[in-house]
Amino acid sequence: MIKKIQKILIIRNDKIGDFSLILPAVASLKKNIPNSKILCLVSKNVEELAQQCEFIDEVIVDKKIKDLYPLLKEYKFDVAISFFSTFRIGYLLKKLDIPLRFAPKTKLAQIFYNHKLYQKRSKSKKPEYEYNIDLVYEVFKIMNISNIKEMSLGPYLTYDHGMVSKNRINFMDEYNLNPDKKIIFLHPGTGGSSKGLSLDGFGNICRGLRKFDDYNFLIHCSIEEEQIAKNLKISVDSEVTIRVIEPKKSILNMITNISICDVFIAGSTGPLHVAGALNKKTIGFYPKKKSSTSLRWETINNFENKLSFTDVGNNKNFISIDTKRSLLKMQKFISSI
Repeated sequence: MIKKIQKILIIRNDKIGDFSLILPAVASLKKNIPNSKILCLVSKNVEELAQQCEFIDEVIVDKKIKDLYPLLKEYKFDVAISFFSTFRIGYLLKKLDIPLRFAPKTKLAQIFYNHKLYQKRSKSKKPEYEYNIDLVYEVFKIMNISNIKEMSLGPYLTYDHGMVSKNRINFMDEYNLNPDKKIIFLHPGTGGSSKGLSLDGFGNICRGLRKFDDYNFLIHCSIEEEQIAKNLKISVDSEVTIRVIEPKKSILNMITNISICDVFIAGSTGPLHVAGALNKKTIGFYPKKKSSTSLRWETINNFENKLSFTDVGNNKNFISIDTKRSLLKMQKFISSI
């Protein structure tokens, strides 16, 4: 048994949103084992995001096992935590002969781990980020780490507040915004995840909130979703002044943009979870499907900074909400800033 943990490998090598939801767990890991070195294995599209986490010491991009194995072997890890394990990753960690290997007890990949936690995440009994924290607490239990320090509240991404203020001024000049009004981002894309609100739904939100105040509305999107953003702009342009933010490939650019807004409105997407990690005010829309509930996939911002709505309709493609009631809740939420 290892008496002192020196190097920890954590793995979440898939999407931006899924990675964002491990951040409270990783922050707790660093807080309770402060002298450890934490390395994180991520997918290429998450690399820049992971580099903004001060409690992650080094970021490694996933690649073929034949290239990854000799690279990771040099570190001689004491512990590996796979927040979502595939057979390939489980096999790799076993081959690396890491003494303590933790993962959820699910699917065939569990055979490669010597410490497994039975969670049944698909039942959605708690938020995804809490399931991730439970896995880290299992590490503390096995290592006999007592007097656990509670995790700090967000933000979980580091950024220079002075630089954010400067960027906000430049952003307002670039998009000709009213400096006295709140900046509201709407993200109509889904990123290929669960269904989201329709363009009509987003349009109704813009029209409805405009009746309360002259907010600065901007449409946030990825390069792949730019046409969707332009379609939303066209649908409301005659009634509400709204601008499309120029999309770029850089995740760092996305983080910079989101750090500027006052409120981020979207379905359960990667950008919504990045906004949560920045502790921005978020308004999220979720399906009523059991494995995709607002509880399971809630953001990691502070409790008072998040508002969610669950699908009340039966449309297979889009989420439906009670627009009138929802707008009243949104306005109360936004005006509390």
